[in-house]
Amino acid sequence: MAARAARRWLLCAEDNLSAALARDLCDRVVRERAEHDWIRTLWDRSIVDSQREWIGLEPHYDWADRGAIDRRCESAGLAIAVRELSTGRRIAPHGKAAMAFKAARAAMTLDPAPDLLVISADTDGETDEGLRFAEGLRLASEPVATVCAEIHRESEAWVISGFVVENSAERDALSRVRDELGFDPTLHSDRLMSDLTGDLRDAKRVASKLFASSGGVSLFNDRFARCWRETPLELLIERGARSGLAAYIADIERVVSRSIARG
Repeated sequence: MAARAARRWLLCAEDNLSAALARDLCDRVVRERAEHDWIRTLWDRSIVDSQREWIGLEPHYDWADRGAIDRRCESAGLAIAVRELSTGRRIAPHGKAAMAFKAARAAMTLDPAPDLLVISADTDGETDEGLRFAEGLRLASEPVATVCAEIHRESEAWVISGFVVENSAERDALSRVRDELGFDPTLHSDRLMSDLTGDLRDAKRVASKLFASSGGVSLFNDRFARCWRETPLELLIERGARSGLAAYIADIERVVSRSIARG
């Protein structure tokens, strides 16, 4: 039987792509940018699985979707609202804040509790602070180290930020998309949209154009995945300043290395 990993990291995500982005980037940032040399050494690909285990809320899953979060809250009888001490009013978070609230509460029903909670989802352009992850975590007030991948607006935007032309077919595809949009989506992925049928700025549509010659938009497409697994973090930070990507990387640097150092 394989030895149990030293740390259990709970991943709650909206879908497969947002889960992969959050998980892979978290490991990369620790491996490449952790403050201490010994942490970077432990996160070498050859031994990292002995250092941390990605888990979900149900057996044999390495991440949890909203359905799993809701089922855990329901089975554990967790309240989905809190009482505000100053006014006595009960507050029930909504939107992505509700997801973060439930994820934090659900995390603390695990035994042992996870060493880290990672939450990942698209913002779909939401700007109301009361509907963001931070508000849900504030209301939940649970003692678990947490990092949040708030992807503005669509998960594909972060992938496009990591797209660096490798051949003439990709160069031509980017040129055509740039001409259609009037801007370079790899440099301004925050200007892409979500769920707008027929809109040229739709992130999924743009991604399908850029990866048409290399296997399409799929986690099984190595070219697609290399955009966040191999593109230099410095470039992702530069290009992702307005899409939440740079903020997520900074959050990992601030929270996760500290969590690892505590043991």
